[in-house]
Amino acid sequence: MSAVLTGCGNKKGEQEAKAKQEAAIKAEADAKAAQQKAADDLAAAKLKTDEAAKAVRTEAHAAMLKEVEAHDRKITYLRDKAAKAKGAAKKNAEAAVAELDKRRAAVAESLTKLQGAADADLEASKTAARAAVDKLGEGVTNLEKIVEKK
Repeated sequence: MSAVLTGCGNKKGEQEAKAKQEAAIKAEADAKAAQQKAADDLAAAKLKTDEAAKAVRTEAHAAMLKEVEAHDRKITYLRDKAAKAKGAAKKNAEAAVAELDKRRAAVAESLTKLQGAADADLEASKTAARAAVDKLGEGVTNLEKIVEKK
């Protein structure tokens, strides 16, 4: 009789061990699923942030580009007037045009950097581009004053 009881005890112990093993496997699978869900959630949040940054970047670039195009049209007009200037006014106008060319190159560079800016550098790039566009505007105003004096 004791042999039968020992055999039943072993089966019960094996069943308990098997149940513990299955529970451990399930717990491990649940943990992996939770980790995967967390990774998926993080990736989705990063994608959403990247899309938002891209929208901000594109919007800022488009607005500044529109402003630069307006400056470019005015620069073309003022260059023609500067070419017709005489004497000291011509010399001052040529210097102002040369300065405008430098500022325009700086604007082009800053807008290119803005388009390629990493999310972490977006605000700094936006600020730098805005400053460059503003300096270009100041240069246009200066040339306009010089050309209008004649």
